Parts: sequence; structure tokens; C-alpha cells
Amino acid sequence: MVCKPAKLKGLLMGSLLAIFFFGTVIWGVNYALGPEDKVFKIVLLGPTYLFLLGFIVIWLGLATMKYIADEDSLVITWLHKRYNIPWSKITEVIKVSGRLNFISFLGVSWPGYIAGTYDIKGVATSKIFGSDLEQLLVIKNGPFAYGITPSDDFIQLIAERSHREVTPLDTYELPDDVIGKMINEDFVYLGLQALNILIIIFLMAYLAIFFPGSGANPKIILLLVLALGIFAFNMINASRLYYYNPKVSHLLWLVNVMINIAFLVISMSVVGFGF
Repeated sequence: MVCKPAKLKGLLMGSLLAIFFFGTVIWGVNYALGPEDKVFKIVLLGPTYLFLLGFIVIWLGLATMKYIADEDSLVITWLHKRYNIPWSKITEVIKVSGRLNFISFLGVSWPGYIAGTYDIKGVATSKIFGSDLEQLLVIKNGPFAYGITPSDDFIQLIAERSHREVTPLDTYELPDDVIGKMINEDFVYLGLQALNILIIIFLMAYLAIFFPGSGANPKIILLLVLALGIFAFNMINASRLYYYNPKVSHLLWLVNVMINIAFLVISMSVVGFGF
């Protein structure tokens, strides 16, 4: 039996994120820099295209992801990789719900998609390949654990083939010190992150309205490119730092706010308001 997890949301969100972020950066660099800035353009676009290639590979991982239940084992496929979990080696099958706190060791995620190695606080450190976390199933295989998001029918099949009962685990029942600090419950972190997003949106709107016809140097568009690049850097690193020192991640977002405000002020002083 083959189970393909729900992918539509993850594929669409991944596509929209790529089009918005990489599209804006590539357009901005090409628009701002002319033929005389060839070296600088290569310096900026080279890493951008490399990250885009990596993003496409990760996106294809979701497109190719599936779970297979054959006679001898459960097989998780992701791109060219196949993870085989013999039925006889499965020691525990856990259906996880509630407050999910993931600490990424080497993973990537966006709405509708998660892949990589994560510490699921209160559950296990697992290799996760899934989409809808409401269907999260953790399969322990001795010292190893895998997280998948199969259908209810496939969960029942796993229980039958492995001869293990599915153990429900509601993490709301676990102590707070086991679950640990959660980003989505930290209003300082979320507030600073949201403020950065609002400033970037305002900067984009301002440039879209007032830059055309202003006569300003096109290189001012690079401020928007830099704002997006710094925001992407913080999205990746602030969440990782949070679990070791929340105050450092708060500081990272606060510095980002100050940088974005500076970019906005510089843009306004150069472009003006068309008066």
C-alpha cells in the first residue's frame, strides 16, 4: 500500500514563497545594477541562484514524498532517498497531538511541509518527512525515530503490520519544562518578527508608489533586496538560537527592526514623496 501525504498546501506555499522572495531579489538586483556593475551583480546573484536551486530540491522532496507499506518494512521515500523500517524492528507507534515544539538540528519547514532531523520536545528526536502535523505519527525503531503524517487508514495498517498498538500522546498533558519554551507562545519574539514584516511591506509599497518617476538612482532598490536577505537570514537563525538563548533571538530581531527602519528612512530621503 502506498500513502501520499497531503501536499497541496505545502507545494503552493513553497511556490509562493519562492516566487515572492527569489523573484523580488533577482528582479531588484537586475533592475538596480547596470552593465558597469557586472562583478557586483555576480556577487549578489550567484548565491541567490544557489539558494534557489537548493530550495527547488527541497520543494521536489515534498513533491516526491510518499510512504510505502510492503511485506517486510515501512519505506519512506524523499527524492532519491529511501528509509526502510522493518516491521519487526518497530518498538513503538505514537500518535502525537497538542503543543508541538520542534527544535531543528538539520531541517526545513514552511506551512504544509516539514523535512529533516528535529527534536520533538517531550516525544523523541526524529527524522521527519511530513505535511499535515495534525496527523503526526512517530515511529520508534530502537534508538531511532521517524515522524510521518499518513492517513488514518495507513496508520491502522502500520499498527497491524508492526503488531504494535498506536499510543496517543497529547503533549498538553506534559509538564512545561518538558515541552520547553515555544516560539509561537513568545509574544516578544512574534511581535518583533511581525514588526519586521510590516516595515518590509511598507518599504515595498513606498518604493512601488513613489520611486517611479522620482529620478532617484535605481541602486536604492538594493535596500529592499538587502532587507529581504537579512530577514531570510533571521528566519533561519533566530528560531535556532531561541532554544539556546531566547534573549539573543529577540536581540537579533530588534537589530533587524532598526536596520529596516534605517533602510526606510534612507529610501524616503533619496526618493522623496513626489512633491
